Amino acid sequence: MLNLLSINMVISMAITALLFVILYFIIKLAVKTGVKEAYQELKDDGNLK
Repeated sequence: MLNLLSINMVISMAITALLFVILYFIIKLAVKTGVKEAYQELKDDGNLK
């Protein structure tokens, strides 16, 4: 019984870690895209030298 509980706990922790890694890369990509768009808008407006 204890062995089954620990296996479920390990699987749960692995899934949680995987979700955090996926979330990290999604947020990283969104921030990178947002910064590029903001830079392009500033460049197009002439506010950036």
